[in-house]
Amino acid sequence: MTKKSAGTLDRDQQILSRLSKIEHRVDSIDQTQAFALRAEAQKHFASVKTIFRNSKRRAQIYLAADGNRSVEEIADHLSMQRQNVGRDLKLLGAEGMLEIKDSIGNRDIWGQKAVERTLRIGQFLREEYSLGPDGRPVSTRKKRTKKRK
Repeated sequence: MTKKSAGTLDRDQQILSRLSKIEHRVDSIDQTQAFALRAEAQKHFASVKTIFRNSKRRAQIYLAADGNRSVEEIADHLSMQRQNVGRDLKLLGAEGMLEIKDSIGNRDIWGQKAVERTLRIGQFLREEYSLGPDGRPVSTRKKRTKKRK
């Protein structure tokens, strides 16, 4: 092994320092953009409504695409046909709502984009379609009341 000279260490430290500053600026830009998006959230939710229309299935698929599941796993999780899930995943990807996070073998892992954290689209869809965080329907069964004697 060779030892690095003091000049090389100084240069490496300068590069790391510059990278840190760039990373800080990018984070700052992201935060500013997030606040701007949230300020006009209602306008953006109109676009979300247009994308999802009345498709509860599409909303379920969006919520189930958590960055850990492939097309087949989402279909199994939601008890849906794979071809229907694949079609909606591609549509949501084309609309900029989802993206392929990873590919393992011939399995594409789908997940939500950063705009999810900014606008909280999942929360909106859960309320709109009565869904749980994993895309499954929430039980809306009423509790039974005890009969009085």
